[in-house]
This record gives sequence, structure tokens and C-alpha cells, in this order.
Amino acid sequence: MPRVSGIPCPFCQAPFAPGARRCAACGASLLVAPPSDSQVAVCAIHPEWMSFHACTRCGAFACSECLREGPHGELVCARCHERSPYSPLAWDQRAELGWAKAFWTTCVDVMLRPGATFGRMSPEGSVGSSLFFALLTALAGYFVTTLLYFAVLLVVPYENLASRGLDEPGPGFFRGAVVFFFFLWMVLMPLFSVGITVVASALDHLVLRMAGAPSTFTATLRGHALSQGVYLIGLVPFCGMYVMPFWSAGARVAAYQKLYRVGWGQAAFGALFVPVVTCCLGVGGYAAMMATLMRSP
Repeated sequence: MPRVSGIPCPFCQAPFAPGARRCAACGASLLVAPPSDSQVAVCAIHPEWMSFHACTRCGAFACSECLREGPHGELVCARCHERSPYSPLAWDQRAELGWAKAFWTTCVDVMLRPGATFGRMSPEGSVGSSLFFALLTALAGYFVTTLLYFAVLLVVPYENLASRGLDEPGPGFFRGAVVFFFFLWMVLMPLFSVGITVVASALDHLVLRMAGAPSTFTATLRGHALSQGVYLIGLVPFCGMYVMPFWSAGARVAAYQKLYRVGWGQAAFGALFVPVVTCCLGVGGYAAMMATLMRSP
């Protein structure tokens, strides 16, 4: 079925999401009464409102409130959507596909097709499933770059310390310490990343509720965790690890917009408010500290 990018508002022509009652761009009500002397199609469920599109499954006309987005981006009526609202996500089919394939497919879908991926999946999922996905993405995202950093430390000529007459342990001690801290880091860092995911999801949930989105914590956690599927780019050494937070933020905006069927402004506010405030506080604190140091005698 053909994908639908959005339905134009009859007043400002800005696209609105299926199910919306008001245009997010101009604020006009999308529940429009048809002219009495016209042959305009009306909603099959609400005949007092003008139809915006026919259901691609059953052909029934539907008003803006009764339209839904199907699993492949098609427009369907509320009745057909209730019968089959979602298409299973690869990550939710781990038993059938296998863990590796389900993880890889989900990451690629989130990276390349975030709108379609989050639009067709169920917003609800188990907390354990979301956290485990976040754990795997953290491992994939940081492993290659961390391995290369520690590999550089392994080839440092520690033998030169002895030649300089320094009373230090032998080269084997330093290289053993490098290996130990590598494995320690690869254990602690993913666990720390999962903790950050839980805290960030809770804060995003509060911001989304403030913005009027009908969010639930489990759905926000699911969207936040799955948006980290772009961490697969971390397999590209060095640059991938620094690109993935920004790419993930964009995917998170798409996740909240599709999962809660809200405007892009609300979704962006929910996804970016906490990171932007955190960044501003961090930069401001660093600037204040440097200013204090420069003023000290």
C-alpha cells in the first residue's frame, strides 16, 4: 500500500497526523462540518463531520478524528485499526528470528527508517525488553572505539621506564592493568548507560506529560531505548561514537511523534528539552568555574 506522509490541513495546508482534532500548525479545528448544499463526503461514524480520507482497507470515509496510520503508513479508519493496529517489530520477534538477527534488523530499521519503524510498532512493551536492548546498543556503540583506545595503551613502550631508572613495576604489570581496565570499563559502561536510559526516560515522560502528550512511562522507555538502535554506527571507529548521540536524538523525536501521535513540536520538546537543559547547565557551570579561576589572584 502507498505510504501517506500527512493529510493537509484545509486552512493552512500543513500536514497533520491521523487522529488529530486540531492542526498543530495553525490551531484550527479539524472537525469541520460539511456545507449543507454540497456533495462532500462525510465520516461514516460521525456524519456531522467532513471526511478527509477513505479507509484504504474497507473504503469507509473517515473524519480526522477517526483516521489512523496503519502498520505500513497507510491511512485506515479507527475500526480497521482496532482489528490490526500494529505490525510486529523485529526485536519483538526474537524467539522466531534469533537474538542477533532481531537486534541487527531493528537497529538498521531505526537508523534508516525511524518514522516507518516507530509508526507501525506497538508503543507498549516490557521494561526488561527495553533495557536489554539499551544494554546491547551500548555494547555495540562503544566497543570498537574503546578497544582501539586501549589497544594504543597496550603498545606504549613501558620498557623505557626501566631504562630511565624509574622505580616502577615492569611492563607486564602495566599491560595487564590495561587489559583489566578494558574489561572493567566494558562491564560498567553499558550498565551506566542503561541507568542513564531509565533516568532520561523518566524525565522525558514528565516533559511529554507537561506538553500534553498521552504518554506512559513504559512506552516512553521503549521509544527512548529503541531510538538507541542508531548506536550501531558506533562500530565505525572514533567518529561513530561521537555521531550517535545526535542521531539518536533525532530518532527519539520520531519515536515520540509516532508513538503518541502528537505534533513534531511536542515530540521535539519531549525528546530534546532535558538534553538541551543539561548541556546548558554543564557549559554554564564550566564557564563559571573558568571565570572564577581567571579572577583568582
